[in-house]
Amino acid sequence: MKQAIKSKVVQAYELGAGTKMEVELIAKGKIVITDAGYELFSQEAVNEKGEIASAGDFFKLSSTGEPYPNDRKWFWEHHQHLTGNDYLQSGTPLFIWQVGDPVSEELLYLLNNEKLHLNTDNDECYFEAELWGTLLNAKKDATIVFYSIDRDKLGNITDIQFNFVAKTEFERDYQLL
Repeated sequence: MKQAIKSKVVQAYELGAGTKMEVELIAKGKIVITDAGYELFSQEAVNEKGEIASAGDFFKLSSTGEPYPNDRKWFWEHHQHLTGNDYLQSGTPLFIWQVGDPVSEELLYLLNNEKLHLNTDNDECYFEAELWGTLLNAKKDATIVFYSIDRDKLGNITDIQFNFVAKTEFERDYQLL
C-alpha cells in the first residue's frame, strides 16, 4: 500500500477558545454550536449535517475555506505549537488508498465491516462513510488516509481510523513516499 507524508506549518484553531476565525465561521454558518458541541461543515459534509467535534478539539481550513476538525489528542500528538495559530504538523508517514490502487486488506476491512461504502455509479459522492459523527462523502478522485490501523495479536485488523482528503488538498498538502 502507498504511503504519504504531510509535514508543514499549518494554522489551526481550538474550538471553544473564541478565536477571531471561530467567531467568523460561526457567523457564516460554517461552524454551528449544538447541544453536543460543534458541527463543522467541511467540503465532505453532506445532508446538511456537519462533522461533530467537541470544545478543545482543533480545526483547520481547507484551501476552499471550509473548516475540518482534528481530535484534540491526535492534534497534539502530531503538531508542535510555534506561535499564535501556527503549528508544525509532523511528517509521520501514513498509509493511503486511491481509486486505481490494488485492493488492500485495509480497504477490504472497511468495506466488509460497512465502515465505508462505494457509490460506484456516482463520481461526485463515490466514497461514503460515517466519520466525525455524520455521513461524509468524497469524490472518486479523493484519497483515503489511514490515521491508525489497530491489529490483534494475530495481526488481524480490529479497527481503522481514516478520513477522506479531497484531491486538491492531497496534492497541496501531501507528498507520496
